[in-house]
Amino acid sequence: MVENILLLFILLWSAVCVKGDVYKIGVLTQSENDTDFMLLKSISQISDVSFDPIFNDPLNNITNTFCVSFSDNTLAVIDLLNPPCTLCRKICNANSMAYFRTDFSYIKPAIQLIESYVMWLNVTREITLVFTNEKDADQAIAYLTSGESHLRSIVLYRLTSKEIEQLRNTKIGVRHIALIGNNLERHLETIQKENLIRHDESWIIITNTTNLIGLKSSLVVMKITSWENGGYANKTSRVKKFFDFLLYFLVHFTPQNRQNFNCDLSSDVTLSENRKKIEDIIRSYELKDEIHFEADTDLVTYNDQAEIYKMNVNGVPNHLGSWTANDDLNMKYLVSTVSSGRRFFKIGIIKFIPWTFFEDTWKGYCIDLIKKLAKEMNFKYELVVKDKFGDFNNITKKWTGLIGGLVEGELDIVVAALTMTSEREEVIDFIAPYFEQSGISIVIRKPSRKTSLFKFMTVLKPEVWLSIVAALTVTAFMIWILDKYSPYSAQNNQPKYEQFRNFTLVESFWFALTSFTPQGGGETPKAISGRVLVAAYWVFVVLMLATFTANLAAFLTVERMQTPVQSLQQLARQSRINYTVVKGSNTHEFFQNMKLAEDILYNVWKEIALNQTNNRRDFRVWDYPIKEEFGQILAAIERTGTVPNRTIGYQMVLDNEQGEFALIHDSSDIKYEVYNNCNLTEVGETFGERPYSIAVQQGSLIQEEISRKILDLQKDRFFELLNAKYWNASKMSMCPNADDSEGITLESLGGVFIATLVGLLIALITLAFEVIYFKHKRAKVGEIIAKKRTAHKDPLMYGHELFMTVGKHSSSDDRKRWANKIKLQDSTAARLNNALFYRRNKF
Repeated sequence: MVENILLLFILLWSAVCVKGDVYKIGVLTQSENDTDFMLLKSISQISDVSFDPIFNDPLNNITNTFCVSFSDNTLAVIDLLNPPCTLCRKICNANSMAYFRTDFSYIKPAIQLIESYVMWLNVTREITLVFTNEKDADQAIAYLTSGESHLRSIVLYRLTSKEIEQLRNTKIGVRHIALIGNNLERHLETIQKENLIRHDESWIIITNTTNLIGLKSSLVVMKITSWENGGYANKTSRVKKFFDFLLYFLVHFTPQNRQNFNCDLSSDVTLSENRKKIEDIIRSYELKDEIHFEADTDLVTYNDQAEIYKMNVNGVPNHLGSWTANDDLNMKYLVSTVSSGRRFFKIGIIKFIPWTFFEDTWKGYCIDLIKKLAKEMNFKYELVVKDKFGDFNNITKKWTGLIGGLVEGELDIVVAALTMTSEREEVIDFIAPYFEQSGISIVIRKPSRKTSLFKFMTVLKPEVWLSIVAALTVTAFMIWILDKYSPYSAQNNQPKYEQFRNFTLVESFWFALTSFTPQGGGETPKAISGRVLVAAYWVFVVLMLATFTANLAAFLTVERMQTPVQSLQQLARQSRINYTVVKGSNTHEFFQNMKLAEDILYNVWKEIALNQTNNRRDFRVWDYPIKEEFGQILAAIERTGTVPNRTIGYQMVLDNEQGEFALIHDSSDIKYEVYNNCNLTEVGETFGERPYSIAVQQGSLIQEEISRKILDLQKDRFFELLNAKYWNASKMSMCPNADDSEGITLESLGGVFIATLVGLLIALITLAFEVIYFKHKRAKVGEIIAKKRTAHKDPLMYGHELFMTVGKHSSSDDRKRWANKIKLQDSTAARLNNALFYRRNKF
């Protein structure tokens, strides 16, 4: 094959010599020392081909130089510039002149090989390219920026400490890292020493050998066969192939086909026909497997070839497939066999309850969202914790925190309670908000209520209760007196009434007391004077009962619903409740910005009002017409002092049991604490609302993918489930007095039940007293009856005893004498014993 090409070349060269013609070729090149131009020039020395360089002078328009440099006998133009001269190509086409654009370096095919492999994996198009010299890196940048490649790349040409740190903190979304070149041992040693290969599937190495010294990783190695036996030095063979192609064209493109050269871009049928003849000549070239010409771009490419291997942990290569520039990839395995297809992202978070917090592991709303996105989008991730959201430092001119991580490339995604602002959107990209509008609200401690079982007694003042007791007492006495002395009362007219109620003093008190009950006092006095008194007393009772009932309901209702303030404006106008914010928080910044806006508006208004000459009457006001509300609030916050973090702020609120300290903070955070702490309550409406959103690097390709996934999750109500999980309002039902609409608690009216129980106990005690009293009275009555019976029995016994003592024939003197000896005070047995004794001894 090579011998045939050389033979053809010799024949063509001989034919040219015979003709005596010299082929003039214009070459657009960067400089006379350009490597590609020098190779072309060295090869042309053995032929009648003259290469006239046209240098790319930045100070002059290259098209002007191009038009002046060429003569009418120039047959073709070779463009070695990167990027190419587009206008030069149009001028050549307008003059029916052949135009060839080519690149002899291996940078372009190497990038095309990487792009083919990455597109086959269908994971990401973002990659970091590491070259072994600056020239290759410059050529790669030129090709990547030409619009021919679809990769988003970072290009490095050395591995200093800065580049190593950049590789260690590769931008989120840049999944692949490609190392390109020959003699990579030094670079591989650095990579291994710095432990840069943490994700094997991300690394691609393009070189001329698969024998990677000391590298034990399952990375991908692409061996370009054209680089064997000299690597880059083999560029000469590529130049020779192009020169053979060029000679073939020149031999077949006869001078009569040429047109007079000019820079007029007008075209006609003749020019179009000549252009078609040029394309036909090129298409007739036989070595199409080695040279490929793209008619649409006039680009000459070469059919480079490569073999693709997957190294295992032992350093043994496994052949995956092959690649050619003309036929693209030819893989032996499926994508799932070669790669897991899981991308790797660094996701920035910040500790912010309930969004992200640490309890053995990271938990929270954002963590659940990250896990869901990782599952749905099939990627792996690493959490990077920052201490703040981020601000722009006017001194260093850099962003800090999460925003700085995205800007500097340390982070790929930020999933946090990050507020969308126009200032941040200038340096990063936000995705559709994932959370409902949040804002700022106020939290205070629920005022501690002193529980009292006799709360109902506090509805009326003590003097009112005493007045009621006095009225009842006076009324009872008056009813007793009127019923006793009125000539028309029932007890003074007994023949007139068969049955009547005798209003004794006790009965009068009972009537006055029972008149306060729905049962009523019972039978009323019969006298008109008594009835008038009772009627007046009933009016008093009705009014007092209605007043007590209404005040009791209002008292208990106000007790349940009472909150010290209802809005930010009320909080600002009062002085009893102190309030503060977390130092450096978004809330603190909100008040500072609003105060600044008030100051600016005031200064603008003052300037306008004071500088009026003709229309001062229109500005004749007694005071500044806009409320300086936020300035007063910020001044009050500074007097109280800000708190360093939310934990201290909530603790200060809880420590004030009277509810006289408030924290102004993020509303979502406050709702979370209120749902989890029964002693806290949120007051007022949410203000300063703003959306929370996921952020990515500016121009990141994953932005659209995450946006679609967020919309899908919204349709699946995933965010509603997260809201219910972390803002669970049902927890409040476990708090005492959680729902005021359920009624009055036992602590407020427990005294009523105690009063009833006391009444029951008094009734039981009274019952016991009645039983004891009844038994005592009955025993006394029995004793009296027994004494009466004994008094009647003693004379009978006495006569019988006397008869037994003296006998029935005794005289009266004997009975009298013995009667004095037998005493009635003795017991019956004693008397009988004495009588028998006396009789036996004949006293």
